[in-house]
Amino acid sequence: MALSPGQETLMLGMQGSLNLLTSSISSSLQLVMPTAQLVSEKCVQALQMLKLQDDDLPRPLKTFIRTMIAHDSGFVNVYLLTEDKVEQLEYVTLEYTSKTGNFSTLA
Repeated sequence: MALSPGQETLMLGMQGSLNLLTSSISSSLQLVMPTAQLVSEKCVQALQMLKLQDDDLPRPLKTFIRTMIAHDSGFVNVYLLTEDKVEQLEYVTLEYTSKTGNFSTLA
């Protein structure tokens, strides 16, 4: 069955739209992958920092930090970029108390 010129034009237009949509999806996925890889690398870096620099912290706080590293990229950024150890501990403790409601002394 032959298509009329109008149907052919319509089919070509639909094919072009599908090609554009496929290209757009493909491009957006390529942007997502490096971001996911960067987040993963930061998580690894934060876990290494926890092991090497903060191993002396109380166990509940280390467990909390691991959980935050797994679930909160904003926490990871602040944790990695805070160079002052006292300030970093204050930040982590503040996050811990605000998220857990545990205001007792961490020992």
